[in-house]
This record gives sequence, structure tokens and C-alpha cells, in this order.
Amino acid sequence: MAKFLENYPKADEIYITSGKDGDHGRQSHHYGLAYAGSPTAALDIGAGGQGPGSARMRDFAKWLYDNYWQFTVELIHSTPFNDDDGFYVKDQKKYPGGGPYGPPSSIGHFDHIHWATSRDLMTTIESRAGQSAPDRVHAGTGEPPSTQPAVANTAPVWGWDASDYDWDRGSMNLVAAHHDGISFFIYKATEGSDWTSRHCREALERARGAGVPVLGAYHFLWPNNIESQVNFWMDTVEAKTPWWKDVPWIWQIDAEKSPNAPRTANPAEVLRTVELLRERLASRGHPGYVIAYTPFWLYKNTLTGDYDIWNSNYNGSGTPRPFKEQYQGVGDHQAGWNVMAGRKPKILQFASDGTVGTQRTCCVDKFDGDLHALIRLCGREPAPVGGGVIADAGVPGPSGVVIREHPVAEEISTPAGNGAGAQPPQPVSHEANGEVLIPVTPEEREVLKQIRALSAAQLSPQG
Repeated sequence: MAKFLENYPKADEIYITSGKDGDHGRQSHHYGLAYAGSPTAALDIGAGGQGPGSARMRDFAKWLYDNYWQFTVELIHSTPFNDDDGFYVKDQKKYPGGGPYGPPSSIGHFDHIHWATSRDLMTTIESRAGQSAPDRVHAGTGEPPSTQPAVANTAPVWGWDASDYDWDRGSMNLVAAHHDGISFFIYKATEGSDWTSRHCREALERARGAGVPVLGAYHFLWPNNIESQVNFWMDTVEAKTPWWKDVPWIWQIDAEKSPNAPRTANPAEVLRTVELLRERLASRGHPGYVIAYTPFWLYKNTLTGDYDIWNSNYNGSGTPRPFKEQYQGVGDHQAGWNVMAGRKPKILQFASDGTVGTQRTCCVDKFDGDLHALIRLCGREPAPVGGGVIADAGVPGPSGVVIREHPVAEEISTPAGNGAGAQPPQPVSHEANGEVLIPVTPEEREVLKQIRALSAAQLSPQG
């Protein structure tokens, strides 16, 4: 990546401010993630700071934006000028004004340019280096290839279900939510046979742009006219987000009380809704995960059928605060996870006032399984990154801390100016359970294997 920057016509005006060093949050391309199955890396580039360097930074960001957006995983740069919309790219797609990153006032990046790409995309850029400049910069139609990024198999799997009410509670920064650990996001699309959401399209497009792996839409179910409601719901989603068929997707039936409805939908109506959804998906050859929010406090054990249940129980979540702290008081053995109507709930909404990223008062959820299991329930086979579940068994460290190998991807190149003196990624807290993810070298990995073997031998029954 650093070598590529020499292609910029005014390369002597820019410099790298950060590669893998520095604090870039718990999850960042700076430390190595993956895009479309290829390892990623990121650089921050400066040109003299705000004020003196603002015009130079804008020129460089515009050069990347105009010529290499289709080879870019992330580009973020906000400017103080009134004649541009900033320069933002996410997963090979331009977002004038910020898009999934939120407005410039939220995302910042006025004093540097953040640029991330993948090894495969970088290889494509380099392979064009021998062509004429117009060919290598403007080749093809300008449309990015259709890719669905590979996703690491993680656990726990956290979710956020939102509606138009949430827009009064914060900036709806889905990038911050994803960085905070949100792996599935669903949004209220419709209610009854005639109400549609104002912000459904924008919210889901933000979530998609932010890289949230699993998305979905929910419908507030009224009694009666079930078939017309299902068609209205699915037609609305198709019109607002026709790309839903390209991503792992959840169809959640929200069956609960409403002061506006004549009564609550009964178990037979919920079951019929499930059946009609499944029939329409199957008839059109579209995958999707159908699940019903039918909380135990409302339906008890009266439900029929074999569909999956989304329950709610806030006991233990305590006061409003970061959602992972709330779940510490809930836990995996809370009553909300108990079997109801013959099956254990697949998803539990455990708080309605959690903080997710920069957003307050969120309805937050946990899936009973790992991320790849959820993706498979959506009818898709996940493209894996690395091996195993990231939160698998670790090695006990000092003071009972669990040390795990950090899933750092292979480097694409060593950033110029950040070679021998560069600092490795810092240990990162994993969830809220006292675990730490630590980057390791191949030599350290061998030591960890020996420690595991020794620990296993010590714990084995003695003959």
C-alpha cells in the first residue's frame, strides 16, 4: 500500500501517520480484517494537518475517490470546504456526504485520510501498473464487482432491532454500532396493512454499508387479514431494499400488544403468517430466516408450529448503559432463555435501553449460537475467514484473564515510515467477560500450543 502512494502525482506532499500502530478501536482494518475472503490493511495519511494541509488532503482524497474507489474497502475524509461532500467509500461504493459513516460532524477525519483495501484489490491495482494510465485508472464500466465479504465466525452474536423512534435518540451511526459488536440489525418496515416506515430504507442501507453481516425487516402484526399483511410487508421490503436477496436476511414477525390494534394476534394467526412467508420465499427461490417475536410474558406456552421464537426478558439488565455490561446481569441462564411452547428461544431481547456505539436507548438482542449458525439459518453458507470461532477456548493468563490469539490477517505490505519502529496492535478487550485478544507472532503461537498441551496434561485424570 505504501509503495502505491508513490503513484500520486504530488506524493511529496503526503505522508503516512498511522498503519498498524495507534488506537483504532477494537475492530479495524488497521489491525487486519477480511473483505471478500481477502486480508485487509489500512493507512492514515496526512498532508500538514487542518488549516495548512486541508487543501492538500482534499486533493489526495479526491484522487483516490475519483480513480480508485472501486479498489477501496474504506475511504474516509471530511473537509471544511463548501464545494464538496467529503470523500467516503465503503466496500467499493461511493457515499457522498458520509453515508454509512454518518455526517462529517460524527465521523470526523478532518485532519487525515483513512484508506483501507484488501490484498486482492491491491493486486488488481498493481497488475494494471503496466497499462496506460487511462486504462488502469478508468478500465471497464466503472461498476465494482459484485462481492459479498467473507465474515469471521464470532460469538457472542449481538443484535439491535430498531424503528423510526430511534432517530430521535441519536445519529443512527451503524458504523459505530458494528464496531461495538453488532452482528445483526433489523428494522421495522411495516404495520398492519397500510403503515410503512419513514426511515427503513436509509437505516438498512446504512447497516449494509457499515458491513453488518446479517440484516432484516420486521412487521408489526395485526389480527385478521393475514395474507394481505404478508404481501404488503414483503412488497414494501422489495420496493425499499430490493438488494435484500443478496445478503443474509431475517424476516421477523412482531406479534405483541398495541393500543391501536383491536386485539393481539392469536397463535393461529402467527402460525399462518409464518406459513405464508415461507411459501412466498420458497415459490420465488429466495432464502430468508423467518422468526416470530412472541414473548413468553404474552403468549406463555400457547404457540403452535415449529418456527423459531424471539423472546424478551429484561430481568438483570439493570440501568441504561453499554449493552454488553447489561448482559452481564442477564446471562445465558436467565428465564428468558427457558423453553417455551416446546422449544428454546433462538434470540432474546434482553434490554430496551442499552447503549450501542453512539446510540442510546436501544433494543438489544443476543442470538443463541455463533454468527455462522445465524447466517445458515438465513439460508446461506458463510464464506469463512480463518478457522474456528473467534471466541473459542483460550489460555488462562495472569489474574485469571483469558488470553486468546487475535485474528490478525496477513499484512499486505509494511507501511512506509512505520517499519521497525511500528508498534503492534494493542491487546483488545473481548466482550465484557474479562477476556483479552492479543496479536501473536508465529513463534508465540507455538508457545501457546505448548501451554495448551501442558494444561491439558495437567487436567487429565491420573492413572
